[in-house]
Amino acid sequence: MLFELSRIVAYQHAALSRWDPGARVHITAASVGYPREALEVTNNCLHTHPLFTRLRHDQIPMRLCDVPAQVRHGAIFDRVIVPLGYREGLTQPLFAADGRYLGMLNMSTTTHGPFPTMSVTALALMADVVGAAIDPCRGIAAPADQEESVVIVTASGTVHPVTEPAAAHLFVPGSAGIELAWAVAASGRPCDHLLLDGDVVYRTRMQAARSGGTLVAYRRVDPPRGLTPRELGVLALLPQGGSNATLAAHLRVKPSTIATHIERILRKLHVPNRTAAAATAARWGLTVNYRDSGLIYSGLSM
Repeated sequence: MLFELSRIVAYQHAALSRWDPGARVHITAASVGYPREALEVTNNCLHTHPLFTRLRHDQIPMRLCDVPAQVRHGAIFDRVIVPLGYREGLTQPLFAADGRYLGMLNMSTTTHGPFPTMSVTALALMADVVGAAIDPCRGIAAPADQEESVVIVTASGTVHPVTEPAAAHLFVPGSAGIELAWAVAASGRPCDHLLLDGDVVYRTRMQAARSGGTLVAYRRVDPPRGLTPRELGVLALLPQGGSNATLAAHLRVKPSTIATHIERILRKLHVPNRTAAAATAARWGLTVNYRDSGLIYSGLSM
């Protein structure tokens, strides 16, 4: 893509960088000509420059020749533009159709004056196509719920935040969240889950990504039907069968405690027996990660 764009803008150096909302830095996706040190400074410092806020707001390319002299300072000028002798450059912010900031395209040259306005305009018209190349959600409907956090879980277990991260520990290696994400990727079927993490409940929506891995949208919710976190933990085990003694061993409590929890669960769910309660857990996709024992139990058979 960068080589093809050279037909539009006569650059010497170019770089396409995606935004990582977790680390709050840019990460190079592809580059031509830029020294590694210049890429590191650009990725780590350009978004801290005062002009970057305006750049993201306007969503149009900014040329170096258009930058006022009074703001030509900071790491990007002192460590990249001036030492490398760039006479012209531009930065194009990249956005998804739903408004998510995706990253930026940078181009520079040491050999001539300002990039032609016609070339810059053509590049702006192609920004959607360029942005799609680094969009982790390309080909996937973005979540409509603005309160959801979104990540991409890859087949190798790497987690790429799509929105500002929250509760990222849900998807660390060995967690219930990452195991469920892998199961969705393998089956190709979207699934909803109710994920209990300690005393906190999350509603997750998962679907396979065309680019590989799983798109996971999740948000914190109140426990359903007035159940306590401990009761949800017991409910999640019911689809697997087992006696009260077996469940008690898993949870490291007394069998009489399990019996009390089940009695309360049946009453709150308004169901007649354990089988009906187990069916409710399966319908909810109820999953619990018992981090203390390192065991994962799922209320849903994938």
